[in-house]
Amino acid sequence: MLFESRRSLVQREGLLFLLILFAPMFLAAAGPQGTGETAQQGLGLLRGPLSGTVVVLPFGNISRGVDDEWVGAGIAETVEVDLRNTYGVSVIRLDATAVASARLDPLGPVAELVEFGRRQEANWVVTGGYQRVDELMRVTARLIELSSGTVVQTIKLDGEVDGLFGVQDQIVAGLSRNIRPEVPSGQAGTTIPRSPRLTTAEEEAATVTGRVSPADRDSDSAGATPRAVAPIVPATAGSGPRSTPFRLNEAPEIDGLLNDLVWRDVVPVSQFVQMNPLEGAPASEATDVYLAYDSDNFYVAIHARYSDLSLIRANRVERDQTVRDDKVTIFFDPFLDQQRAYIFSVNGYGVQGDATMDSSGMSRGGRRQQRGGGALGESPGVVPTGDTSWDALFSSAGTLVTDGWTAEIAIPFKSLRYPARSATSPHRWGFQIVRNIESKDERAVWSPVSRGIVGFLTQMGTLEGMTNLSASRNLEFLPTVTGFKAGSLDRTTGAFLERDFSPEAGLNVKYGITSNVTIDFTVNPDFSQIESDQPQIEVNQRFPLFFSELRPFFLEGQEIFNVVAPISFVHTRTIVDPRVGAKITGKLGQSTFAVLAADDEAPGKRDDESDVAFGKTAQSVIGRYRYDLYGASYVGALVTDREFLDGYNRVMEVDGQFRVGSTNRFNFVMGRSQTREEDGTELSGPTGGVMWRHNGRNLSFTSFNWVTAPEFRNQSGFVRRVNEKTFRGDVSYRWWPENWLVNWGPRGGYQRNFDFDGTLQDEVASVGVNLSFAKSINAGVGLDRAMERFGGIDFWKSNYSTAFSVNTSRLISVEGDFGWGDGVFFSATPFLGRSWNGRILSSIRPFSRLQTDLSLNFSHLDNPVTGAEVFDVKIFRAFTTYQFTERFLLRNITEYNSFDRKLDANILFTYRLNSGTVLFVGYDDHYQQGDFIDFGETLAERFLVANRLQRTNRAFFTKFSYLFRY
Repeated sequence: MLFESRRSLVQREGLLFLLILFAPMFLAAAGPQGTGETAQQGLGLLRGPLSGTVVVLPFGNISRGVDDEWVGAGIAETVEVDLRNTYGVSVIRLDATAVASARLDPLGPVAELVEFGRRQEANWVVTGGYQRVDELMRVTARLIELSSGTVVQTIKLDGEVDGLFGVQDQIVAGLSRNIRPEVPSGQAGTTIPRSPRLTTAEEEAATVTGRVSPADRDSDSAGATPRAVAPIVPATAGSGPRSTPFRLNEAPEIDGLLNDLVWRDVVPVSQFVQMNPLEGAPASEATDVYLAYDSDNFYVAIHARYSDLSLIRANRVERDQTVRDDKVTIFFDPFLDQQRAYIFSVNGYGVQGDATMDSSGMSRGGRRQQRGGGALGESPGVVPTGDTSWDALFSSAGTLVTDGWTAEIAIPFKSLRYPARSATSPHRWGFQIVRNIESKDERAVWSPVSRGIVGFLTQMGTLEGMTNLSASRNLEFLPTVTGFKAGSLDRTTGAFLERDFSPEAGLNVKYGITSNVTIDFTVNPDFSQIESDQPQIEVNQRFPLFFSELRPFFLEGQEIFNVVAPISFVHTRTIVDPRVGAKITGKLGQSTFAVLAADDEAPGKRDDESDVAFGKTAQSVIGRYRYDLYGASYVGALVTDREFLDGYNRVMEVDGQFRVGSTNRFNFVMGRSQTREEDGTELSGPTGGVMWRHNGRNLSFTSFNWVTAPEFRNQSGFVRRVNEKTFRGDVSYRWWPENWLVNWGPRGGYQRNFDFDGTLQDEVASVGVNLSFAKSINAGVGLDRAMERFGGIDFWKSNYSTAFSVNTSRLISVEGDFGWGDGVFFSATPFLGRSWNGRILSSIRPFSRLQTDLSLNFSHLDNPVTGAEVFDVKIFRAFTTYQFTERFLLRNITEYNSFDRKLDANILFTYRLNSGTVLFVGYDDHYQQGDFIDFGETLAERFLVANRLQRTNRAFFTKFSYLFRY
């Protein structure tokens, strides 16, 4: 019944989508994929039924639930009896105590199981494992042929715990097809009671530890391409697999080598299943992850193996830039509330990555934006990268070895926030391990993740048993010294003026009041941007562009301020030049809170000293409270207040998110602003809306209604547009062939937007299709038919789009998106022109230390009546890094804008000891073509004739910060 209901649900969703979208043309290309009751995964080695004797081993308890220990022996006994009595197969019965003394792992390396079975003089070994999640049970059985030493059959079955006997019968039926009795006709099968034969070495090992060396482990699934099955995944916090890290008496040396004696006592986590591309299938490459801790640090050791070393992708790059590398990522949810997680990753060279994420999957700010996450939540089947702007202090190292790569990580507990516990009270954290194998576009996870369940945090396993974590408070001092020498072009005389060297000093202080409450304070903070904004085309833009926050002080805990909405209620770049700032963030029980205050000097920087605002500062206070209800569900409130002279802007809002079942989320927001402008004008207006989102394995749809009044203002956030009443609905459907075509499906959407006078401002209908192929190839096409009202005129537009990404090669990857059709020219005399625009990005990695990202953003518009070009914008950008050592980096950014004829170049040397201690030395240079510079009248003719690049700005700068942690 369980599987029949799943199949019927898929069929109903498919029919519903087709009726909504009216797109029967897609049905001819593919049919829906049912889950099926069984999924037998032949590896191409079966040669028909063979005769022989079978050894049946107890099945392993993958989820390690103490109450389920009896299941493994029960499954083995049922399989043994049914093979013997029903199918007449000769079975060797092994005493459970004797099997345990052999230290034999039923889910361990095939080579060990083969050797064991041959010593029993058998022809076959049957083994497997089981995993329980609530009232669901997954059972996996493997049939090993001892003559060839290979796994010839793997059977995976999902069912309810109450139906376990039926599942066992199906396992036996499946196995019997490949085993023929070796007894006279009509004679029942025989049972041969035996105890396992141990070698002298095994007897010695059995009395010591029974640990398997990482170098001795292999994977029977390497290179296999089994058909995917839907995994059982946790629906509530703590219901996934569990792991207890080993407590160390001596810390390992973090050098990337697994030769420390301390690792010999740690049993690795080795059972991984695919999240992508073959959901639920065994990981194609073997992985061992060792987990340990002491009072001060959490330790992770990794051994990532490869059946073919040419598959490895590892580059020596700057931290947080391993998006195209193979890596292992660790997720911590210390409060086990499915609301927030810390992310730590490492690649084959030990390059660090870290991030934070919340239950919405929002990903804002930071260095070059990595893929994953989204503006309105997570996507099923995608591992979220979170917000990579967050930097934590931790140690890592990695190295390539003969069968893959190894790495070690030490994460100080001071770098995390976690619940306060007594020394003897054990911690329980949400936990997940993900391995990326980029050449296969594979994501293998420890706790199974289903595309049919929305949310990544809700499907994590549990890390339990840690006690006596250090109670010392985290105290950090981060002094910063910046030196700056700049020059600029005098546009009245044509001279280039150099300014004197300008040093500045600042101090940031962080104090952990408790393990889960932190206060930050800054005096004269240095907000010089070492990272540059991503290029965006500003020509013919009707609404303002959004630029992410890049400044470290504001990035700490910024995810707490996130509100799932089309607008940003908090955007800290509105605090331009703070003199002092303070922030307190934390979580007590189910309450999460944050308060930010800053004194901003930017509004008082006026040219006229007689201006009443000259030298004055603006005060900003932002407060956020959120009460967690259950997994990925909460209610919250936000208050912002910005005061300048007699003016102010105050915004209050309440919001909530509710997880409904396993595939739905409901969000609501209600807000209001009160504003007094500098001229005394007073405004007040509401904003808010509701959203319903369904994310299924096949069918997904989103519907939201949003209103923003004409008088609504938010000087502490980012609002692209006011005076709107918007409805939008999006729907998509995906089939999962999971072969050379991994998945594909159509999508559609519809949007209507009215102003508060009831006039239709926008209407958009769109259709398209997305395709994902093996070898990390993706493509999509779309068609939009839209009406946009501007200047009192309704412009009807037809636009076409296509997008693609190819990440098949380690040396080069390419992605891009293009659009063409009709475009409005936003001016005092608007008209509808012919436009095309797009973006293309290529990453080139000739060897591990060198990487170049080449990008082109372009936008073009022609007048259809005259055929004349209205504008043509191209932004060329090269972002190149060369990593001399793990600490020393050279970076170059070169950018050219064809519209205003600007050329920018930046060279930066970075020496980084850790996330806080770093030295920057850089040079910045800017040029513009002379006839595009706004000179005075006496100079305009001179530079117009010259028609050459003229230096407009340049700067030498250095920045040094040193982190003191106590």
